[in-house]
Amino acid sequence: MNPIKRPHLDVRTAYHTLQRYQVVDVREPQEWVEGVLPGALRIPLAKLEALAPLYLERERPVLLYCRSGNRSQEGLETLQSLGHAQAWHLEGGIKAWCEAGIPCTSPV
Repeated sequence: MNPIKRPHLDVRTAYHTLQRYQVVDVREPQEWVEGVLPGALRIPLAKLEALAPLYLERERPVLLYCRSGNRSQEGLETLQSLGHAQAWHLEGGIKAWCEAGIPCTSPV
């Protein structure tokens, strides 16, 4: 049995290649006020399995993120089980993104 791959992107790489991905914020709604990545879909982790087939194209790359990277790793496993072969998570989450001085957008 092969272990599940846990590919991740560092924040600088993600920033420079963001337009390639379907970006998904798996945090809870109350966390979105801290800012979101540009163009991100907001699908809480608990709803990802049910909503991913409705909103995400399996053949397009997906980048998941959360606050620190833990929930996005869980989300990565969910997407892989749904057949998303091109799924990554943001190493360190939005916290690392902001610490790197990269701007977020307003959740509105």
